[in-house]
Amino acid sequence: KILIREYGENVKIVGIADHSGCAEDPDGLNHEELLRLFHEVLCIGNFQPDKLGPKGVLHTCETEEGVKARNSMHNRLVADAFVPCGGRPNTIDINNYKQFIKDDGTPTSKLIVEGANLFVTAEARQKLFEDAGVFIVKDSSANKGGVITSSYEICSAMLLSEDEFFEHKDAIVEEVLAKLRGLAKLEAELLFTEADLYGESLPEVSQVISNAINAATDALSAALETLSEEDQDQLLPLFRAHLPQTLAELSFDRVHERVPQQYIKNAIASTLASKMVYKEGTRFINALPKTKLAETALRYIQKEKEVIQLMESLEKTSMSEDEKKKILELLDAGGARTALNIPDI
Repeated sequence: KILIREYGENVKIVGIADHSGCAEDPDGLNHEELLRLFHEVLCIGNFQPDKLGPKGVLHTCETEEGVKARNSMHNRLVADAFVPCGGRPNTIDINNYKQFIKDDGTPTSKLIVEGANLFVTAEARQKLFEDAGVFIVKDSSANKGGVITSSYEICSAMLLSEDEFFEHKDAIVEEVLAKLRGLAKLEAELLFTEADLYGESLPEVSQVISNAINAATDALSAALETLSEEDQDQLLPLFRAHLPQTLAELSFDRVHERVPQQYIKNAIASTLASKMVYKEGTRFINALPKTKLAETALRYIQKEKEVIQLMESLEKTSMSEDEKKKILELLDAGGARTALNIPDI
């Protein structure tokens, strides 16, 4: 559903497998039939055979042949991308990864995006990259959206009544999707940029990104504990910016009353940590001594506050909207790092 919603007729889905079997069609499976299965909560074994193209085939796990076809689909079908979103952990491992590589040395799919955790082992990821140049977007980068969405669900439950949520659900969902797209874009840009810049595989860089964000989050959490309540309140715009716009407009005045202070601190820390890593890169975080990371994070918070204040002041000026937009973009892109006056790392 997501692929069809986001890309429409531009996406061709050549195969889908689940517990019931697999449907395959090199010319692309019928979108309307796939959406029917989704809305009726039916497995792929219920795909109507008359909806297949001339080269299409439906295998069900009612036969031994069907089980074998389902289990080998990812090794047989040629596609631009393979997206495992379930299945057994370690399905592709060091002993069988070569089955994903064709006789001519090229992979059946040049790109694997791990919608499910642990489908490919770490050793197999590295060998697929080394032997066949497979780009693998690791689970830690590919499926962060679920964790982020859960945090918005928690915020909605704390800040809105049930009636308020359902009244504004459609708007909130669209805003959450927009935030997920934006964050996914930032992750992907950093992932591919650093992999290309430093000559490392995507899974290696994905782990480095996760580690850098976690280290920065821990440092920022510690730094926030040293701020006065007044200084912490000045950072609330960061928490507001973290929320979907409709949720913020409806309930931001209830934050102190309904949201635990520690939750707010954690949200600010993780938001700023991600912002630091995505803007400055993992080398900026990793090059700082651990003893200096908290201090730098605290200074980053202070400079971020100054940047926010400058941006708010700029919004009130009478300059042209185009000029204002350019200055705001520059401040948002590099203001805090530039203000820290740290030599390039």
